[in-house]
Amino acid sequence: MNKDLQQRHKELIEKQAVLQQAKETLKTEFVGIDQVIEEVVDAISSWYLFPEIQEKPVIINLWGLTGVGKSSLVNRLVQLISMEQKYYYFDLGESENRDWNVQRTLQEIYENVNGYPIILALDEFQHARTLDDLRVEKEKSSSRIIWQLLDSGKFKISKFSFHQEEIYDLIKQLRYLLSHGVQVSKGKVTAQVEYFTEKMDPKNQYTDHSNDGKQTDSNTQDVLFVPTRFYESIFDMVKEKYSTTFELQEKLLSLEGYETLAFLLEVFELGNSPKTVDCSKGLIFVLGNLDEAYTMSHNFNPDMDADEFHEQSLKINVPIIKRALQRRFRNEQIARLGNLHIIYPAFSKQSFQKIIALELGKIEEKVYRNQGVKLQIDSSLHDFIYKEAVYPTQGTRPIFTTIHQVIQSKLGKIITEMILKNLEVSCIAMKLKENHIHIDYYQEQILVHSLSIQQKFILEDLRKSKKNDLQAIIAVHESGHAIIATILLRTVPEVIFSNTAEVETGGFVYTKFKWKYVSKKEIINRLALDLGGYAAERLVFGEENVTTGAEDDIKKATAFITGMLKEAGMGDIPGAFDVKAVETKYFLHDADNELGKKAESLILKALELAEKTLGEQKLWLLKMADYLSDHSQMRKNAILQMAEKYAVNFDLDSLIEDGDFLFYRNHLKAQVSELETLTNPRPLKDAWGFSLNMRSENKGS
Repeated sequence: MNKDLQQRHKELIEKQAVLQQAKETLKTEFVGIDQVIEEVVDAISSWYLFPEIQEKPVIINLWGLTGVGKSSLVNRLVQLISMEQKYYYFDLGESENRDWNVQRTLQEIYENVNGYPIILALDEFQHARTLDDLRVEKEKSSSRIIWQLLDSGKFKISKFSFHQEEIYDLIKQLRYLLSHGVQVSKGKVTAQVEYFTEKMDPKNQYTDHSNDGKQTDSNTQDVLFVPTRFYESIFDMVKEKYSTTFELQEKLLSLEGYETLAFLLEVFELGNSPKTVDCSKGLIFVLGNLDEAYTMSHNFNPDMDADEFHEQSLKINVPIIKRALQRRFRNEQIARLGNLHIIYPAFSKQSFQKIIALELGKIEEKVYRNQGVKLQIDSSLHDFIYKEAVYPTQGTRPIFTTIHQVIQSKLGKIITEMILKNLEVSCIAMKLKENHIHIDYYQEQILVHSLSIQQKFILEDLRKSKKNDLQAIIAVHESGHAIIATILLRTVPEVIFSNTAEVETGGFVYTKFKWKYVSKKEIINRLALDLGGYAAERLVFGEENVTTGAEDDIKKATAFITGMLKEAGMGDIPGAFDVKAVETKYFLHDADNELGKKAESLILKALELAEKTLGEQKLWLLKMADYLSDHSQMRKNAILQMAEKYAVNFDLDSLIEDGDFLFYRNHLKAQVSELETLTNPRPLKDAWGFSLNMRSENKGS
């Protein structure tokens, strides 16, 4: 084996070790995304090991909710593989300077690493959309060059230079001087030298100065036709042709007068011509958050279960991502993104807890390193930070700010107290007691001093039961939804909230249906579920005391039933309906509002069903509402216990726990079995009149 090949093998082994170490390091620094890290490192391995054989950029798409670590993962990976000097970050977020920043960065790539392996990150990619909400092409912008980057990795840019005007003026001056008798040989003026220096040298560039600063006669022996002060400007425009200014100088010193003019015109044209940026050997990370895929992203309620959002996010797959992309980009643009889509899950409760523990551990370590004192942060503060900081759809950012407010902002006072009291301390213990953070100072397990700092509760204060009229209204309203879900849809809610930290929400019921479709037979029941809160208020408080709290429910019910009738084929006519317009010529039109009338009748029918159901279960409704008027929430087990005690004419065994085998598969298998047991099956014919039994008849013969 020759030495070159041996060296190459050695480099590959070293690079592979770097990747493995990077993977292990990332898994220790990032919580809850081990699978994402595995996929990312595996995806870059070919590019990292063999960049020279690459003809098109490698594109890795990272999709996830805000704050889950997309940008920070890429940034850290770049550091771990020592590519910081060849890493370029593009923020495609909506800002006035976005297009200018893109152009400036591309020019920097052209000037420094054109054609070399580089890493690019296109962050906030969802904002680079080319289709608006109506799927109409948006106005073109210079950031469209990104799509050329994602295709071949090569594209043209207009390289702006401050020197273009300067070179143009120089050309005009030199042409004028040549036309007035100035002669040039090998880059130097040989005739009309004094005239040339008078016109070209208003600042005495060609005048000699003695050591004492006195001016002497002008040096007119070696007057350059192109003064040296223009060399850098010229070189800036012809970098791709000349490696140094010395090489450029040699060229200029070989030319006659009009040859110099021709050369400068070529320089000017070259400076004005588009430049080819070559990123074909690049690794491109596309980072974004697609609300159309992460449908939970608009829910900022901190009382939503992080584990539930995590479970929902695990169901997001590549087809869902591509459908979401279709709302923002053309199909051919989506194709340029390739098939390497890595999907971040939302953080689970355990992941959030680990992130909090990791950050608090860093603070403890920092205090010990700087002060020589062991800091112990009690689990009560871990729990408090979780309750105050975790918004499941907002990732880690609220955690970091809350930790700063609760812990870091108090460290100065804690350490200063130790110094002012002249305490010999080996350990500082922090824990939460009621509405104060209690700090104990220990020296070898002996308590030597204590300090108490008031801590403001924000979300926890909002979560406390108000026990007022508003909570009573919400308690009745949400109880209505919960009972309808249990009785008519055979599904017990996971939780009911009558008071939350999200002020505008008030309360909500979270229900997980075990089946993944809507059938015609359940439409009225689903409508009744949406109207259950409104019906409960009417039943308990009376018609005149119904509140506006059902506004969203009514909109949801109306949108649901009109969608079922006009789009899902659940009415008498299985067609797609839309308002009459040129753009909707391939739709049916409900000119006489027949579907609108049908929707109205179904809404009234569903309301009647909801009121009848709640009337039969009124004792249960009142008991549940009474409990929720005093308590902020009720969990599934408590709902089941109350149902067992107060539900009328309802069998708890009828609750649906497995939605995968309710009807359709068994029904299909039963029909097939029935058909196979018939000795003389009736003739079946297809649309062209051919017998579908012919094959079995031929078999029998």
